[in-house]
Amino acid sequence: MKNSKLACSLLILTVTILGLTSICLAGAAPAAGNVREIVKKASPSVVRVEVRDGLRRVATGVVIDKDGYVATTALISPREEELKVIDYEGNQAEADFLGFDPESRIAFLHVKNKKLPAISMGSSAGLAPGSWVCALGISPESQIQVTQGIVSSVTADRFRLNITITPGMSGGPVLNEKGQLIGLLRGVYAGDRSYFPGPRQTPPLGYPFEQMETPPLGMAMAIPVEMLNDIFKEIKTKGKVERGWLGVSIREDADQRVIISEVEDESPASLARIQPGDRVLKINGKEIKNADQFASEIRRHHPGQQITLTIDRQGKMLEIEARLGNLPEEEAFRELELRFPDIFRQFPRDLPLTPRPGGQSFEFGVQNYGFLGIFLEQLTPELSKYFGVPEGRGLLVARLIPGGPAEKAGLKIGDVIVGADGKRVETLTDLSRILQNKKKVEKLALEIIRDRKKMELEIEVSGSILEEGRD
Repeated sequence: MKNSKLACSLLILTVTILGLTSICLAGAAPAAGNVREIVKKASPSVVRVEVRDGLRRVATGVVIDKDGYVATTALISPREEELKVIDYEGNQAEADFLGFDPESRIAFLHVKNKKLPAISMGSSAGLAPGSWVCALGISPESQIQVTQGIVSSVTADRFRLNITITPGMSGGPVLNEKGQLIGLLRGVYAGDRSYFPGPRQTPPLGYPFEQMETPPLGMAMAIPVEMLNDIFKEIKTKGKVERGWLGVSIREDADQRVIISEVEDESPASLARIQPGDRVLKINGKEIKNADQFASEIRRHHPGQQITLTIDRQGKMLEIEARLGNLPEEEAFRELELRFPDIFRQFPRDLPLTPRPGGQSFEFGVQNYGFLGIFLEQLTPELSKYFGVPEGRGLLVARLIPGGPAEKAGLKIGDVIVGADGKRVETLTDLSRILQNKKKVEKLALEIIRDRKKMELEIEVSGSILEEGRD
């Protein structure tokens, strides 16, 4: 009997060890030589994408078609600015912007008069937690940079990776052990939201789309290659991706619940009699936890589809049906600008951008002071001087939340804050220290520069935290 129990225990132990071994092997990295071959094979298809709009926005792109079509992040999306790509050998070429998808935040370019090898296409079908992957990007020095790790989780429209994202790698390719494209990097994933920190400039004066300071539990997030190809086909044939549109402005309350703040005339929301102040609890029975999820649920539906919204209207629960319209391209652009004002901030082209002594690069920080209804951008001494600050630095008003305390107080986009409550303010930290001691419904006295003239105004500190968006 004892021998039988011992044999059974040994069998269970053996099976467990074999199971653990198979799990480890599933996530095992290729040999170092094989990784070098993967990088060597894929590198000619990886490019650096740049948009010039006074300053320079930078990302990574990957050639997906032999005719010169490049996939990258939609955060590179230009308006009238110059767009170009640079390969890992430093060769430059102009490119046309084809379009972007506001839901996946993938954009596509077409390189002019230059042959670039297309990357080998793979499939994300076999991906599972533990699968080995690597991701490539172009460094600020126009060299290939590589990071590797394993897949953390997989869903139908995205997968998370436990790899480190270095500045400028958004839009870069995610490769399998065969060197095939299985996904496109979109950003760092934290909690239930994609995380795009404020940009840090790197020589020579470019805006990459992540900082090294990622969230403690953040993971890279990628869009599967199958979705990328579907979006590319639609943009190539139609010039855009057709996404659902409701026609509302939204905000979040202190619990991140979505509240309708504005309804556009003759929009699907208007026709469905949705009203400002309505609190959206569910869409098609699915609980809505924040503004990003609300926008994604709308975008995932096609124009013409009908959705059911569960609404809390002054304590009364309502089921409202709405037939979605087609998201206008201008509205999609505006959504990107609202979500990422630090990246799409337009600066004049004659800014005094000369390097600082010692080779230091310019840095910008962006902070959302939701309870004031304001987004502030930390300026360099050079930019502060340009905006009329006589000495030192200031905080540029990059965005105002409609109807927020700052807008009500008369603050305007383009104002530069140089003082608060009688104290000199030069950095976001300076202002944060002053605000820490503020109580609800207390006044904040600001000294600002507007059109190179000093002004003073007061803002009432509110207890609510607002986050504006549109859908």
